[in-house]
Amino acid sequence: MTEQPPAFDELPADPLQPEPVEGEKKKKDKKDKKAKKEENRGIETMYRVTYQNHVSLSQLADNKANMLLSINGLIISVMIAIVTRTGAVSWSLAPLIVLITGCMVSLAFAIVAARPRLKRSAVTIDQVRNETANVLFFGQFTSMPLAEFQDSLQVLMKDRRLLYAHLGRQLYHMGESLNGKYRYLQLAYNAFLASTALATALFVLLYAMGRFSPLP
Repeated sequence: MTEQPPAFDELPADPLQPEPVEGEKKKKDKKDKKAKKEENRGIETMYRVTYQNHVSLSQLADNKANMLLSINGLIISVMIAIVTRTGAVSWSLAPLIVLITGCMVSLAFAIVAARPRLKRSAVTIDQVRNETANVLFFGQFTSMPLAEFQDSLQVLMKDRRLLYAHLGRQLYHMGESLNGKYRYLQLAYNAFLASTALATALFVLLYAMGRFSPLP
């Protein structure tokens, strides 16, 4: 009796092409989850670091504005006291008047830079879903009832893309505020520097021309 050849499904597996193992699939899924988690962590770190930088820059701008307020206020007080004590009008008062004027301009820009900016507007939960409002900014969400505010937060927590969109909007508005602060600070410092330089140059010119006399 002749021996029958083995069936196709009974043939031994090719050692060069091993069958997929269940453990390898689980390992691959675990690796993909880990990569996704690291990606999310990197995004969250980016938002956190950027937010902290914005806060630090805002504090630095406020400190610079407060310094200008103190210096200009002191100079203006001293100069006004000197001018009012002097009865006669002479060329010696010209540098003081220039310095007072420049300090007043610098003081005004410093006050504008340090002044709080608040844009209040009503927000609804539909605007939150449509990405037309920023529920993370207190100037907007304080106009909402507490229950609607909590529902809006639930909407953000369920949709990661929407949450990142609101975080990005928050950073953009913070950047707009910082841009205004530093623009006015630059004008304040320029006015202070220009007035100081002009008053000094005018004093040297009057002294060289012999028209400067010591104030009584």
